[in-house]
Amino acid sequence: MKYKKGHFYIENVSAKNIARQFGTPSYVYSYSKIKDNIINFKKKFKTINPLICFSVKSNANLHILSLINKFGLGADVVSKGELLVALKAKIKPEKIVFSGVGKTVEELKFAINKKILLINAESENEIIEIEKIAKKSKKKINIGLRLNPDIDAKTLKKISTGKKENKFGLNGKEILEILVRYKNSKFINIICLSVHIGSQITSHIPYKNMLKEVNKIIQKSKYKFEYIDLGGGMCIQYEKKLRKLNYSKYNKLIKSFLSKNNAKIIFEPGRSIVGNAGYLISKITY
Repeated sequence: MKYKKGHFYIENVSAKNIARQFGTPSYVYSYSKIKDNIINFKKKFKTINPLICFSVKSNANLHILSLINKFGLGADVVSKGELLVALKAKIKPEKIVFSGVGKTVEELKFAINKKILLINAESENEIIEIEKIAKKSKKKINIGLRLNPDIDAKTLKKISTGKKENKFGLNGKEILEILVRYKNSKFINIICLSVHIGSQITSHIPYKNMLKEVNKIIQKSKYKFEYIDLGGGMCIQYEKKLRKLNYSKYNKLIKSFLSKNNAKIIFEPGRSIVGNAGYLISKITY
């Protein structure tokens, strides 16, 4: 993406020509940039071999999701609509995680019928509902428990999701109680501990604190989680002076965590995959 003789080009295609052909406003995404972002993300975390589930809420365009699928990524969804479009993009159900607060009974039934990897439960009320559905359908459902670690991600207050006053997840005490209560359930299989502390995170320090809290729960409960879902929140540079998240330092923290806890890591990046690959072309009217 660059200027040539005063005209803006996206992958050697003139923005002016795009505007002529498709009108304005038009959103344009760079295939090369998305591809580079995915390859770079995979490379930075190669040593821990995570399951990367693209956060569909960051961009639910079918063509972009099909591209995401082409590079082997799964999907993190927060609604039936997002799940539908992920499946339409041919993303495999066993690579789909259903997160988010306020899932309806209809959404839970749909996700269960599609045999997705797991549902990240945000409350015990949700677990009760999942167990009811599972009992009726005579199935054992894989779920994750979302921990609210009371961690300040040092980002915008309006997009904070990991502090105790935020609406997301269960506190440590609640998780420990649920693990005991449901360990012998015939219909609920708790396979994941999930956490997501916010968006546009520029430092590895909040992640370091987050991993400490996750480790505390594992040590206290002595529970064997198959997956640890670390969410997303990795930043992009809106301005050159904005600090970039050091992926290498974050990777090192996770490797240290995995040396004590044998589990598969799940990531849910969104903005860091598509946020700096898109352009809005508009025209000045007056």
